[in-house]
Amino acid sequence: MSIQQNNFTIKIEHATKLSDLVAYLVNSNYQRVENVSYFGQFKVLGDRVVVYPVNLPNLIYVDFYGSMVESIITDKVESQLIHEIEIAPNIIDDDGLRFEPGQYVVHLDHGVGLFKTLGMRETDSFVDKTQEIGKQQAKKQVNPWQPFLIIEYANGAELFVPPSQAGKLTHYIGKHNPSLSLLGSKRWELTRKKVQESIFKIARELLAIAAKRQINHRAAYNINSEWMSVISTEFLFDETDDQQHAIDDCLADLRKNQPMDRLICGDVGFGKTEVAIRAAAAVLSCGKQVAILAPTTILAQQHYATLKQRFANLPVKIGLLSRFVENKVQENTIEELVNGTVDLVVGTHSLLQSDVTFKDLGMVIIDEEQRFGVKHKEHFKKLRYDVDVLTLSATPIPRTLFAGLSGLRDISLISTPPKNRVSVITTVGKTDDQAIASAIKTERERGGQAFVLHNDVASIEARARVLRELMPEFNISVAHGQMPEKQLASVMSKTISGEVDVLLTSTIIENGLDIPNVNTLIVEKADHFGLSDLYQLRGRIGRSVKQAYAYFFYDKELTQMAKERFAALQDYEQLGSGYQIALKDLEIRGGGNVLGKEQHGNMEAIGLSLYTKMLKLISEQIREGKK
Repeated sequence: MSIQQNNFTIKIEHATKLSDLVAYLVNSNYQRVENVSYFGQFKVLGDRVVVYPVNLPNLIYVDFYGSMVESIITDKVESQLIHEIEIAPNIIDDDGLRFEPGQYVVHLDHGVGLFKTLGMRETDSFVDKTQEIGKQQAKKQVNPWQPFLIIEYANGAELFVPPSQAGKLTHYIGKHNPSLSLLGSKRWELTRKKVQESIFKIARELLAIAAKRQINHRAAYNINSEWMSVISTEFLFDETDDQQHAIDDCLADLRKNQPMDRLICGDVGFGKTEVAIRAAAAVLSCGKQVAILAPTTILAQQHYATLKQRFANLPVKIGLLSRFVENKVQENTIEELVNGTVDLVVGTHSLLQSDVTFKDLGMVIIDEEQRFGVKHKEHFKKLRYDVDVLTLSATPIPRTLFAGLSGLRDISLISTPPKNRVSVITTVGKTDDQAIASAIKTERERGGQAFVLHNDVASIEARARVLRELMPEFNISVAHGQMPEKQLASVMSKTISGEVDVLLTSTIIENGLDIPNVNTLIVEKADHFGLSDLYQLRGRIGRSVKQAYAYFFYDKELTQMAKERFAALQDYEQLGSGYQIALKDLEIRGGGNVLGKEQHGNMEAIGLSLYTKMLKLISEQIREGKK
């Protein structure tokens, strides 16, 4: 639980700067707002700071005159003047999330409850003091009112949690509207023990893989610096600090004499592919082969096109294995992998077939591992013992899960967006063909392209006819997963080359597709999608320095849940909001996807936050030999 330990003391006519108080409030997790109405909020009005301390029952007005505190007033009717106050830090959880009324929380000892409010109660310590030193003196020295987090449980029972025990509380992230635990029941304790056993098992499994890797040895890579210079020069952007750290982590791994197993985890469009390209270049520069696995044909095609462009000035032959490629060409590629003519191959799960072998495979790069099946994952585990493995995941994970996994897996976290990127402006509204046409025309006027997502294959061609009649001057093409391979490949190739003005598509564009010239996205019947899905779709645009626009349209009257989803999308327009979006969605994809679907039920049982906290603790115990 993140909480600053020291209180901030303010006295009338004592030297205290307004800026020092504001800095304390910000660093102590207070929220700066326009209207202060709840514990843990503050605002600044000229020389006055209005603050609602978490440890006091009233709003406080602190007036400054230069570097001196001129007055301290409460919001009581009598506007009582106070000589001295102490402001305590606000309470948030380990991932920087505030406890707000109406949120589900988990108490380590009592289970799932509903946070009602931060209330004030008169404590027993005040009574004890009055007995010791007399009532009048006690009033001067002891504040009898103390804050408590009030948590509601099953059958209306309430639990009062003092801030000193707030470390036992975490946000519940999992099922929508979970059942409240019954205070005094042993069911919660049994659930927690069962999940703990599961966490211990997966932690030991990850540790075993790491230990086996340490036993296995290979020659350290003597990376060709000229190759690395060529490939980095071809990159059109400046690397972010996180991106550079991830690249450095990969190169450091390759210079060791043990196989690499590193996870690159970062939000949509934060540059994970570039890290993979640099790692691949390092391995290829030493004469080894590299295989890149993608979960979808479209993503494999995208990677293939990108790699062909990036390695154009280096002696690297690149192959593609997917349903877009003719059988004869695939057979030839497989032969060239065996004899070493093909250096770098991109493919879907077909790459894992028994007839695909390599002359000298050095590295496997797995994009979005969680999207592959169980059998494929077993294959990946075996790979990790023998070759260097780099895994990419767009799934945002909380800091606690990152800390827990860091002891057992090598992880690089990319949490900052590429430089000069701007947030996507998001608009929500009822379906309006004229508005759709206007948005597309505006995009074309600045030389850009647009995606229109129509996720109904049965009616997508009819929709295409309507859009073509509406905008006859534009080249509108259709793409969906049920199209013949050659036709779909042709459409995607023309879209990437800029020949297609508008791509009317199903959700096949959701994962990994990167076309920087597409900066307008229109999603029809957007209320049929989950929040995380909409966030992923929005991540397909805004991948250049241009301003991008996302339009989410709906036909019918919105449900309350749909309204909340759209509100969250507009609230979290800023880059890097994936984790907050996932929390709002309440069907978190984060940790469950990083660890595998088999762990999702365990996370739902106790909530993602507590799960990750327990993983971190158990990881530390394993490392220290206590488990």
